[in-house]
Amino acid sequence: MQSATILMSGVRPAIQARLRSEFQDAEIVPLGDGRGHPAPARNGATSAAVVSLDGDPERGFRVVRELSSAGVRVVVLGLTKDPDLILHAMRAGAREFVLAGDDAELARALRDQVKPNRSADASRIYAVFPAKGGVGGTTLATNLAGAFQRGGNRTCLIDLNLNMGDVLAFLDLQGGYSILDVIANMRRLDRQLLDSTLVQHASGVRVIAQSHRIEESDRIEPALLSSMLRFLRQHYRAIVLDGLRSFDEVSVAALDAADEIMLVVTQEVPAVRDARRCVDLLRRLGADDKLKLIVNRFQKGLQITPAVVSETVGLPIAATVPNDYPAVIRAVNRGQLLFEEAPRSATTKGVEQLAALLGRAPADEAETRPSLLKRLFARGMGHAAQ
Repeated sequence: MQSATILMSGVRPAIQARLRSEFQDAEIVPLGDGRGHPAPARNGATSAAVVSLDGDPERGFRVVRELSSAGVRVVVLGLTKDPDLILHAMRAGAREFVLAGDDAELARALRDQVKPNRSADASRIYAVFPAKGGVGGTTLATNLAGAFQRGGNRTCLIDLNLNMGDVLAFLDLQGGYSILDVIANMRRLDRQLLDSTLVQHASGVRVIAQSHRIEESDRIEPALLSSMLRFLRQHYRAIVLDGLRSFDEVSVAALDAADEIMLVVTQEVPAVRDARRCVDLLRRLGADDKLKLIVNRFQKGLQITPAVVSETVGLPIAATVPNDYPAVIRAVNRGQLLFEEAPRSATTKGVEQLAALLGRAPADEAETRPSLLKRLFARGMGHAAQ
C-alpha cells in the first residue's frame, strides 16, 4: 500500500506527535485554518483526516463537511460524547467520533479509515432506478436481493421511498427497525446485533424501511443516509436500494453511494423517453460508468424493440427480464419471491441472470468518484430533474 496522507485540523501538537509515531509510514499534514487543503489522495494514496472540535465546534464541522465532500474519510475528536455533538458530526460527513484523550481508540479509528475494512471494499451497492412509475422496479429489487442472498451473499434490501414504500408489502413483512433507527444506533450495532434487529424475509434477506415512521422521514438527511450505507457495507456483501423515484437530495446521495445504477425501462414510449432524460442528467453528473440499462417485462414482437430502446435511451442494454405477469402477481400477493412461487418462470431466470451479471462486476473504489450530490446542486441543475 502506498504511503497514506493523514490530514490534521485543530489537533494539538502532542496528539499529532503520538500519531506520527503510530503511523510512521504516513504523511501527517496539518491544515491550519482548514482552507486550501491538499488533494484527498496524492499519487493514489489513501487519505484520512482527524478534525478536533476543541475550541470552535462550528468551525470543526465546516472543515468536516469540506473534507468529506472531497472524499476524505474523517475521524472527529470531541471533548465529550454528547449525542447531539455526535449526530452533528455524522451529518457533516464524519466516519468516526472519538473522545479526546483516548489515544488507543483514536489510533484504531484512524487505522480503519487509512486501511478500510476489506468486507466494506468487497461490498456492492445496487440502486434500482425506474425510469418512471409502474415499470416494475420494486419487483426487480426484491427478487434481485433474493437472488444475491441465494448466491451466498449476505444481502440487505433498503426501501428509500420514505413515505409510501412497497417493499414490506411485497414481502409480507411488518415494519421493524427503520432507517432512522439504524442511523441512531450505528455505533452500538455489531453484525450479530444488526442481524437480530433488522426484519428478515424467509429468504434470508434483511430489510430496512421507514414505512411505520413516515412522519419522521424529513429527518433523513443526505449525509446521514451516506453514513448509514457506509456502515452497512461493513456487514453485507450486497445492498439493494429500492424506492428511488426522483433526483431529490436523499435520492442523489443514494445514487452517489451506489456502485451500480440499474435504470429500469419497459417497452413503452413514456418509459423510454423518461429513461433518456435520466441518462442525460446522470451523464452530466459523471455517473456513466455506473449505469446499466435494464429492459423489464420484455416481450418479443413488440414494435419498440431492444434496438429502438437502446438507440433512444443512448445506452446499450445490459439485460432483459422477460414478462410473466401472472407469476409476478401470485408471488406479490403471497409475499413470496419469484424463486419460491415460480422457480421455472422466465422472469425468475431473467432475474437470476441479471444477478450473475452484476456479480461479475469488479469492485470499484466508489469514493474516488466526484460527489453526484455536490455536482447536482453546485451546477444549479435542479430544474433539469423536474
